[in-house]
Amino acid sequence: MPQNRQQTARFKVINECLSRPGSYWTKQQLLNKISEIDIDIKDRSIEGDLHLMRHCQQLKYYAPIEYCKRNKGYHYTDSDYSIDKLPLNQADIVALELAATTLKQYQYIPIMKEFTAIIDKIIRVVNRAKQSDHESILDFIEFEKTPVALGLEHMDIIIDAIQKKKPLNLSYQSFSSDIPTLQIVHPYFLKEYRNRWYVIGLNESKKAIRTYGFDRIKSVTFSTNSRYIPNTLINTKEYLGNCVGVDLKDGNVEIVRLLFTPNQGHYLKTQALHKSQMIIEDCPKNGLLLEYRLVVNYELTGIILSYGADVKVLAPKSLKDKILEISDRIKVRNR
Repeated sequence: MPQNRQQTARFKVINECLSRPGSYWTKQQLLNKISEIDIDIKDRSIEGDLHLMRHCQQLKYYAPIEYCKRNKGYHYTDSDYSIDKLPLNQADIVALELAATTLKQYQYIPIMKEFTAIIDKIIRVVNRAKQSDHESILDFIEFEKTPVALGLEHMDIIIDAIQKKKPLNLSYQSFSSDIPTLQIVHPYFLKEYRNRWYVIGLNESKKAIRTYGFDRIKSVTFSTNSRYIPNTLINTKEYLGNCVGVDLKDGNVEIVRLLFTPNQGHYLKTQALHKSQMIIEDCPKNGLLLEYRLVVNYELTGIILSYGADVKVLAPKSLKDKILEISDRIKVRNR
């Protein structure tokens, strides 16, 4: 449907009127507003404009216009709607829906409750903008379903403490301890790894940076007996940059060389184990030799073991020996 300038101007006037919160407009009132910009329009034409704004697939407005009998006028049922925000092209629609759907996967995290309304608004805009025959991408995309992580009930107070610079009393029980201990922690930043959340901060008594898993926190409250110690020890953006996961151990970075089978190597070339990954040799016969600059920790050892016979550790020797030792123990236990 060709759209002339007068029609475009009329749509804008109608949109401006109906966008006003709590307002209801009769056809005559809309006609009067349009006539103020020197456009001659009849009662029949205003009905046609309203119909096009609601239903025309070429305009793609799909305006939520309804007539309210009680208030005797037209209005938008969605107070956030405006034709100025539309139309969206197909790529925009898919991108927005994918983004909203991705965010919905994290709605169980307490802080994300603040964004629930915003996410729902995005979804409403997407649904309104879609062609009538366009299927939702949810019909053919399945996201990874991860179990709800333990300890997320502590998220809000920990974030509040970081933002307001308050120390925390943590009742914390490590995996190696039978009972929890009370620790005063000055929190600096949060880290998520494999659907587990951690808070990194200064342990007051040990005067050292420590990492605390949410799932091992038994209780947390603001500490009133200590003054917050600002972070002057670490760069929070780079602190865990030299390790896989959250365990820095002694912090010593080593050259790690791993030889993967040719088949497994294809996956590693498209999804690196770590940002420091470098390809040293790529041979269809011998495999893919990769080098990393990493702290050798528990998480790295576990990942290497998960590749089984598809990987061989070449360096450092201490890591190679560790992998062989664990592999031997696995063989003994499985006999």
